[in-house]
Amino acid sequence: MSKIAIDDFGTGYSNFEHIIGIDVDFIKIDGSLIQNIDTDEDSKIITEVIIAFSKKLWSKTIVEYVHNKSVYEKVKDLCADYSQGFYLGEPMKYII
Repeated sequence: MSKIAIDDFGTGYSNFEHIIGIDVDFIKIDGSLIQNIDTDEDSKIITEVIIAFSKKLWSKTIVEYVHNKSVYEKVKDLCADYSQGFYLGEPMKYII
């Protein structure tokens, strides 16, 4: 069973219009919105809207660029489904 994921959502061509009519399984929120979410109210609001929108579509959210505890706590508070970033672990060449 194939799954569909939209990467870098919130920037460039990954926007709300492009997922209309697509049965998206995952929406990955771009790191440019996440990196300062603990100090930038606008980033927090936009991310909160994307997460709420995703839940309405029954899609899971993945946030990238979780690089410290403060950012991690903020995305947890916003109920993101999954997180990735250096705070949780550095990228590895091979999956162990």
